[in-house]
Amino acid sequence: MVRIFITNNKKIVHTTLLFFYGIFFIVLINGLSSCAPAKGKLLNQKPTQIVRLDAEVGDDDDDEMVIRIKASDNIHYIPFKGSDPLRLVLDIPNTKRGLLPDVIPVNQGVVDNIRTLYSDEGRTLRLEIILSRNATYDIKRITGNELRVKLYDIKSIQAKTTKTQAQVNSKETDLRSSSEKIIVDKKSNIPVDPCESLLGGKKDLINLDFQNATLSNILRVFSEMSGFNIVIADGVKGNINLRLHDVPWNQAFKIILANNQLHIQCIGDNIINVTERNNTSGESVDRGNLASEQGTPVRRSVANDQDMVTEVKRINYGQIEDVAKNLDSLRSQSGNITVDIRTNTLILTDLPLNIEKMLKFITILDKKLPQVMIEARIVSVSKNYSKELGIEWGLTGSIAKNSDSIAENFAKIDGATVITSGTGTEGVGSELVNLGTTSTATSGIGILAGNVISGLGLDLRLTAMESAGRGRILSAPKVTTMDHREAHISSGRRIPYETSSNLGTATQFIDAELSLTVTPHVTSDDHVILEIKATKNAADFANTDGNGNPTITTNEATSEVIVSNGATTVLGGIFENTKTEIEKKVPFFSDIPILGKLFQNMDDEDNYSEILIFITPTIVIGNKDNLKNG
Repeated sequence: MVRIFITNNKKIVHTTLLFFYGIFFIVLINGLSSCAPAKGKLLNQKPTQIVRLDAEVGDDDDDEMVIRIKASDNIHYIPFKGSDPLRLVLDIPNTKRGLLPDVIPVNQGVVDNIRTLYSDEGRTLRLEIILSRNATYDIKRITGNELRVKLYDIKSIQAKTTKTQAQVNSKETDLRSSSEKIIVDKKSNIPVDPCESLLGGKKDLINLDFQNATLSNILRVFSEMSGFNIVIADGVKGNINLRLHDVPWNQAFKIILANNQLHIQCIGDNIINVTERNNTSGESVDRGNLASEQGTPVRRSVANDQDMVTEVKRINYGQIEDVAKNLDSLRSQSGNITVDIRTNTLILTDLPLNIEKMLKFITILDKKLPQVMIEARIVSVSKNYSKELGIEWGLTGSIAKNSDSIAENFAKIDGATVITSGTGTEGVGSELVNLGTTSTATSGIGILAGNVISGLGLDLRLTAMESAGRGRILSAPKVTTMDHREAHISSGRRIPYETSSNLGTATQFIDAELSLTVTPHVTSDDHVILEIKATKNAADFANTDGNGNPTITTNEATSEVIVSNGATTVLGGIFENTKTEIEKKVPFFSDIPILGKLFQNMDDEDNYSEILIFITPTIVIGNKDNLKNG
């Protein structure tokens, strides 16, 4: 058994009381100066102090723990529950610090220890009874200054016959921790709301005329008129203008509360706690219906008097702002969704049914996205060799259809002939890609896509092409990206570009590169939709501006295709035409008129090549199962 006795020093008590009365008298005069109609003094309460606290095992049952609390004067308390750790909390306002230790070890029954906390600002003593397992409890007032708290193991209670509820001033509440929220099982019938018993019925008529008076002073006036103890939270601030004539004081009180978004909590016979409506509880858990003094339950009037619960949920893969926006339609008017970006966590406060819906919704949204490896082969080949590969970009002709490929072509860019796009037919003749076309494009950039039937066969032919000197592989990059995330591949150089102004000459750099941007979308049937954008920017040194800077030739094409996982699609229609003139001559003799032609040699080289882009998307192993389960 743990027992603590505390003896008061009368001299210190008298000195403290004299100091308290002096301070209170000054506050009273200053507070009422702005409220001319107010008369009399505010109800003053002498602070109490805990003089005895003991915990022992019950006489009839080893699973029962009895905690007795005795104070030097009448004791008022606010009970509620907490989790992590599971605990029963008693807040005792208007109390002195006393000599209680910070931690009182118990280690008996369902109680591990009792922790004491004190708030100087509100002169509130908090007793936290730390529980070792799920428990029910009874709180009974023995005398005005003495309380008895009984705690029972839930399992032992369930094994016994249900005890008849013979005491009017006690109620059982089941504290159980379920993941990160508290579930409250109410064991007794709920009496009339204590606020209705305090503020209901016919009250005396009053006349009020206030101008720019503070809310705290007006509430103190109501405390004097009603005879109730009114506790005002720190967040209750602001001024009010009010003129009422022959109005019952309880109606005037309710009007002030409603207009200023204030919430009240009635405790016992004569205590009214006033807080902001969005801050009705200092805890992140539901207080439920708990026994207060004189056996009157305390109810938190939120969402039509239903219990609110709080759930903390961490988001693993999704964008937390997007998830919170999608959940907003599921919350009630009194519910709240708080986003903690630092820990990527959502704090959900709402009715249990709405919380359950939100958690199911989060399970659907917060899924690991599949990843796709994009493998590209960027190849420059001669036009003749591209024909040998089986690729012909046509202006007219029938397009073969299959379900494995889609291509979209956009209007010509920079002199490109518009090419009608289509899909490839697999396994036709010896060609890797057969689009069934009959003519060829003439210039610029076009785009057409088809499926390549064999990645191995493609690699063999590209290797043979490079060995024969009929083309070369410009680049073969690989990049892995997530579903619906853009992947960008580029290869080229930066060309210096001089510009002149009044401030002088400045040098800028322009990218002359071949770039490829791919955005994959993975489907549930093991296919990949690719949004492809190909750009070819090249410097044209044959055409320069006044400063000798080359012009930049820009070619761009966009397409969208559906490809099977691991299959290859090809993009073409990006042409390069390079003309080279080489003059060879014999000095002096080549300058002789007419005869000089005999000593000159002119070579014209016309290189016509095409850039082909082969793209192979592969769903990364380990993500396919997640995709199918989603």
